[in-house]
Amino acid sequence: MDKKEIEQKVKEILADRLDIDIKKIRPDSDLVDDLGMDSFRAVELAFAVREEFGIEIPTKDMADMRTVRDLMKYIEKKGGG
Repeated sequence: MDKKEIEQKVKEILADRLDIDIKKIRPDSDLVDDLGMDSFRAVELAFAVREEFGIEIPTKDMADMRTVRDLMKYIEKKGGG
């Protein structure tokens, strides 16, 4: 899966899990401040990423992610897709 495909899938997951318009999601969007992610939704997001990309995101790593770009880079680095 290339970067564009990862970006699209991440946006789809975020839009679904956070119940927001996919058009409002940008790589530099802050997961908490801009998109309203809380700790419960972070867990849901981690499960969705595991389902979609086949990678685990430990709680510590999830807590370190601030932006959509951080999440995409993590998935790329772990070979998701």
